[in-house]
Amino acid sequence: MAEEDTIDPFLELDLMDLQEWAGEKALSRGGKYQRQGRVHDLVRKGEKTIIAWVDGTRQYTTAVILDNEISFICTCPVGSACKHAVAVILEYLAFRKENKPVGEIRTGDRRLSLLGNRLDSGSALEPAVHQAILVSDSEQEMQHGAHKGSPGKPISLRQYLEGLQKEDLLSLIEDLIRRYPLVEQDLIDRKSVASADPHPVLTALLSDIDLITAEYGWSNSWSGESQISDYSPIRKRMEILLSMGFPDAVLRAGRILLEKGVAQVERSHDEGETANEIASCMKVVFQALAQSSLPAHERIIFAIHADLDDEYDVCAGAENFWKEQFPERDWCLVADRLLLRLEGERYNPECRKSGSRYKRDKLVNWIMTALDNAGREDEATDLCIAEVERTDSYIRLVRRLLRLERVDEAREWIARGIAITGTSLPGIAADLRTIQRELWEKEGDWLRAAAIRAGDFLDRPSFPNYRQLEESARKAGVGDIVKGPLMQYLETGKLTEKKQKGLNSARKLFGAFPDTGLFPGEAGRERGSPFFDILIDIAIAEKRPEDVITWYDRYQTHSPTRGQWYISDDKVADAIAWKFPDRALDIWKHMAERLIAEARPKSYESAIFYLGKIMNLMKRQERMEEWERYIVQVRTGNVRKRRFLGMLDVLEKKKILKQ
Repeated sequence: MAEEDTIDPFLELDLMDLQEWAGEKALSRGGKYQRQGRVHDLVRKGEKTIIAWVDGTRQYTTAVILDNEISFICTCPVGSACKHAVAVILEYLAFRKENKPVGEIRTGDRRLSLLGNRLDSGSALEPAVHQAILVSDSEQEMQHGAHKGSPGKPISLRQYLEGLQKEDLLSLIEDLIRRYPLVEQDLIDRKSVASADPHPVLTALLSDIDLITAEYGWSNSWSGESQISDYSPIRKRMEILLSMGFPDAVLRAGRILLEKGVAQVERSHDEGETANEIASCMKVVFQALAQSSLPAHERIIFAIHADLDDEYDVCAGAENFWKEQFPERDWCLVADRLLLRLEGERYNPECRKSGSRYKRDKLVNWIMTALDNAGREDEATDLCIAEVERTDSYIRLVRRLLRLERVDEAREWIARGIAITGTSLPGIAADLRTIQRELWEKEGDWLRAAAIRAGDFLDRPSFPNYRQLEESARKAGVGDIVKGPLMQYLETGKLTEKKQKGLNSARKLFGAFPDTGLFPGEAGRERGSPFFDILIDIAIAEKRPEDVITWYDRYQTHSPTRGQWYISDDKVADAIAWKFPDRALDIWKHMAERLIAEARPKSYESAIFYLGKIMNLMKRQERMEEWERYIVQVRTGNVRKRRFLGMLDVLEKKKILKQ
């Protein structure tokens, strides 16, 4: 037994090996298959290969090869993470644990023909490559039946069909038509292609669009259940029409699909699967657009209208259409057509809903693109200015003016845009301030640029913004002046401002920065309590574990306002582990035990992560006896949580044979 163990690579496998190879889901499902007795007739082929039947949706043949790395061959349709392969490995190890014999596969075993010559091909068994062979029931029967009792090489399905008489082949096709309606429809489509008559295919395509877009799509990410419309019939018929040379028919169907498909997405409750299905069809539509008989400007209009009507990113493939270069005269026609559409859309200044504003802005952007491509740049700029307060597109206008070197106008629109959007649309105001800061940096006005950074920090206090302010203050030559007031603000939450004496009595933010006038919401910046998250991050970055613990402990006792910050307990433990290991262990233990108590699979996964950190730290400190005592305590307290205990076995890399 001992001699055999030394040459059997399977005996050294642990659950971590299997999880890293197949993934947690396949490991769990494979273990369930093995426990349910779904693995039959287990045999070996040499020292490194095991083979068995596995009962799944139907009976599969599975071979597992362990030659430095695990690889497999299975007649199931899965290309990787195969639960059948996991089940075979676990069944083999269960046999070895109980000292049951595992015989060598016989020469005429049917499974050898099902697995084919890949089992003996070195190229088919490269390490870390999972292979799957999908063999239909009929092909298995043909291979087995044609060579029952004969050692010859199995014939292919094509060879079998070529050997049939014409009448037998026609009977087989007619039988398939009766059993599978999709086969009949596919043959009808192929007949239309052969006769160059698009009408039957187009009629079927439009009918498919009506039926499929009327369905209701839904998915549940928690349960994994879903009901998503299958758009492959639509896509296939579009491809057939395009291959027949009828791109205009595809465009006709594409217009209808876009309208009805978007409506279907709106009423569906999924995770974007329905939109992805429609997008796969729209790729074919845009291929057809490039080949259509429409004039160039009409093709451009089609693509623009599709984009304007697309609220769910279903217009996949449009980027390839826009690679084509169109002459100015066509863009001129497009611009005039779109301007008429803009004039027809009434603007209500009292209605500034984000949806309507976004749609108008999208149309304006396309008109500007058309005008620019038509050589009418001045008209595009005038339109941009005329529409800026209707669409709040201050950023687009400012960047355009800067590109045209109209810097003074750009500065005016920056200030005006911030004044209008500062409180209602703070994101736009923040981007405008960034543009102004970049202008000042380009001009070498580092002090006012740093003042923008200071305002950004006060508006959105965070460690990254603190670092940027610190760097900007250094470039402005006021780093030493700012350091004290800035830290005082972080530690107290109270802002102190300094005023200069004399005629210029403007306040100095943090003792150094002038008021830029670009922060309408400057009042109410004081919080009145320390910024624990930022102070901890600063201490971590500067490798001061004592200060990390000090601020972490104060945060723990500051219960009235703890919800204002997000403090990563794990990050704190990582930062102090080298200096205060016991404190880090206490943090990780608390996190792991809290998660285990939630009794949810996702919580177990997170708990295992923290238990791994505990184990590794104790191992580095040569405290493995303490780890063993602790983990026995954890196991004892959670003896009924089998899934968690299985994950714990993986963490501890317990040899499967010894479990």
